[in-house]
Amino acid sequence: MKLKNLYITVFAFSTLAVLLITVNGCKKAIDVGPSIVNANSSNAFTSNSSAQSTVAGIYSYLSAGSFFQGSNSVSLGMGLAADELKTTSSGSQSLGLLYSNSYSAVSPPSFWSEFYKEIFFCNTTIKGISESGQITPSVKNQLVSELKFFRGFIYFYAVNLYGTPPLTTTDDYQNNNTLSNSTAATVYAQILQDLNDAKAGLPDNIYVDASGAAVTDRVRPNKQVAAAMLARVYLYLQNWRSAENEASELIGNSRYTLVKDLNQVFLKGSTEIIFALQPVSKTYLNTIDANFLVVSASYALTTQLALNNQLVSAFEQKDQRRSKWIGTFTTTTNPVTTFSFANKYKVSSLSSTVAVTEYPIAMRLAEQYLIRAEARAQQSNLSGAKDDLNAIRDRAGLDPTLASGQTELLNAILQERRLELFTEWGHRWLDLKRSNNLDNVMSIAVPLKGGSWMPYKAILPIPPSDILANPNLKQNPGYN
Repeated sequence: MKLKNLYITVFAFSTLAVLLITVNGCKKAIDVGPSIVNANSSNAFTSNSSAQSTVAGIYSYLSAGSFFQGSNSVSLGMGLAADELKTTSSGSQSLGLLYSNSYSAVSPPSFWSEFYKEIFFCNTTIKGISESGQITPSVKNQLVSELKFFRGFIYFYAVNLYGTPPLTTTDDYQNNNTLSNSTAATVYAQILQDLNDAKAGLPDNIYVDASGAAVTDRVRPNKQVAAAMLARVYLYLQNWRSAENEASELIGNSRYTLVKDLNQVFLKGSTEIIFALQPVSKTYLNTIDANFLVVSASYALTTQLALNNQLVSAFEQKDQRRSKWIGTFTTTTNPVTTFSFANKYKVSSLSSTVAVTEYPIAMRLAEQYLIRAEARAQQSNLSGAKDDLNAIRDRAGLDPTLASGQTELLNAILQERRLELFTEWGHRWLDLKRSNNLDNVMSIAVPLKGGSWMPYKAILPIPPSDILANPNLKQNPGYN
């Protein structure tokens, strides 16, 4: 169904335009300029509808690109940096640098500026809504809770990709101009606070639109979405009991089920979806990522990304994910080359008449099974861990795991994450990093990609313009 008054409104884009001008007009990402509350206070937060439209503008910005999907997305960028994706031609320079792991302080990935642009949107809008006396309490609670979820979500990626990113929850540009690096523990504490606040304030077991009316599309966060993200965060913090408990909230909820038909998992009506974004682009009516991942002759292979051969070889022969989620394309010109490509999302057509059948998915139930499997294994509940792992394997047409013992089972779970979550949200890179396997894997994978691996590249470089403009901000080790 089409969500009324949710993502795209004229007011939403006019408000967002002021936000973007404020951010893009500055010389550094942390220096976000004067507050949008001051710049646009006469319009943005004077009523329920104006506040809802302001938040809709943020949703639209996230869905239209940013680090959520497209050429600057975490899924594509970190899939290239890891051992999931490869370029099919010279293509984009930034994608090529990630693929060869040749990023540097001179040529950094673009995630940093996107993270802080979007954090600024959240901070400014949270303040404006919270301080407004013209927004009803129920609307205020819903919108602030949604924004806190997004802020926690964004900071999760900031801390995992950059190590010690500055933490700011204010729109005070003078303070933001002088921020120093924060410890990972400090950032994680804020992530947990935001996600727990969001979980407490969001609607329970129902998806709603901006007005609070129930909808079928799962494109705004609810209490279960916050729980799913908390499960992921607790897993990374090795808080196994909390990770298991949060994941169990999703697995035990009849609203969410593993979709048996693998061709149906990534459709917008999939019951496996926990949270997705509604497409807003007039060019990419379904997902933007499919236009990079579904390799075909129509785009002359200039920007498309194929799957790494080692990933394809890792699937068992009878694994249905190999036949349903991986496609092949053979060129017709010399040298004749056959590419394997990610075919989870299947609609790459740019036709204005193509049906909207796929939404970019941020979280789905399969991840929660694998989170709980790992958390249970870490707590020596090996039978429970096997049950969760086998739920994913059974859906893929595989026999139950033969892993025995805690170490072997944990390795099997990590391997299953590789095969189930490939090209989704940088999971492979982050899993290798948190399991202390990144150096071992990349020291073999990167030379095959034409690059050289150094352990410091596990953390990305901060853009040099920010370092030069803010003496309190320190570059990550290895990039000076």
